[in-house]
Amino acid sequence: DSADQSSWKMKLGSFKKIAQWVGAKKHKNPPVIILKSTNIIGFSEQFRGLLDNTPFGKTIKLLVNPEFLREGFAFEDTAKPWRIIVGADNKNDAKPLLDIYKKVYPSKIPIIKTDCKSAELIKLASNVYLAHRLAFIHEIADFARLEKLDIESIRKGIGLDQRIGLDYFNPGLGFGGSCLPKDCILINSDECKNKFTFESAVSAMAVNDKLIMNLVNTLKKTLHILKGKKITILGAAFKSEIDDTRGSRAVKLAQTLKKRGVNVVFHDPYLSKSNKSIEGKLTLEPDLKKAVKGSSIIIIGTPHKNFVSINPNLISKIVKLKFVVDYFGLLNKARWEKQGFKFI
Repeated sequence: DSADQSSWKMKLGSFKKIAQWVGAKKHKNPPVIILKSTNIIGFSEQFRGLLDNTPFGKTIKLLVNPEFLREGFAFEDTAKPWRIIVGADNKNDAKPLLDIYKKVYPSKIPIIKTDCKSAELIKLASNVYLAHRLAFIHEIADFARLEKLDIESIRKGIGLDQRIGLDYFNPGLGFGGSCLPKDCILINSDECKNKFTFESAVSAMAVNDKLIMNLVNTLKKTLHILKGKKITILGAAFKSEIDDTRGSRAVKLAQTLKKRGVNVVFHDPYLSKSNKSIEGKLTLEPDLKKAVKGSSIIIIGTPHKNFVSINPNLISKIVKLKFVVDYFGLLNKARWEKQGFKFI
């Protein structure tokens, strides 16, 4: 949309300043610029053009070396990467960086040497694939819920095929974070010179959005009227054991419910501990009892491990209605049902 295009122009303006700064001075040994951040396909060509328009920019070497860091595992993924991608339009330009990597990392870590544009696509396509993979298992799980089928058996029955696998194949509220949704949009950016449409990225986002709306409709059928009801969401972060709410599906769900007049209250010990707030003026209650008191539905928004130890007997005495939504399969269902809770 126009906001994204405006943001991109601002970003390009920042890179123009960098190019002018680096290319304004003559260097005895021309520097090597390494692009690590995720950009549109073909951005390296644009940046090369910015460099070439400076007095000494044509001598500067340009590489694309995308990073693949999971939130909460940046150190581990830097120390032991699954693969290293180095893109250079002139193979000789990559030698200094490759020499460093060969000294730092053991030979068993694969190094893919390619051109700049291919390196850009590898980064974006990797995240689009992960998004599409998650969208697939979420859609399967959504249908299984509708038909009251055994979701975990279905997940294992599919994932035990070695060509598919069980890693990164768990249903929840959808995929969030600062990478997967962004890259599904970025790979089809209007700023890309080619007009190719990656339909897998479009469909992954569509399934992700549909999942939230299906849940909202389920909640409406359960409560009959949403307006004025209190719903407690346990966990606001986009993944477990962190306090990062960027692209959080729990927050997206809360915003959708709030527009329908629901009183949404979050409880997330990780956010409370770091004194973080939630965007959109959503309530964050550090005390669990206060968060669930008078609530009509409790929703697991983030599968933080410490939620497993919540005592359903204590919760059953202070909620208004005994309903739990647990798309992650985090809670001991039998233990909660023993206290009269119904599961969605």
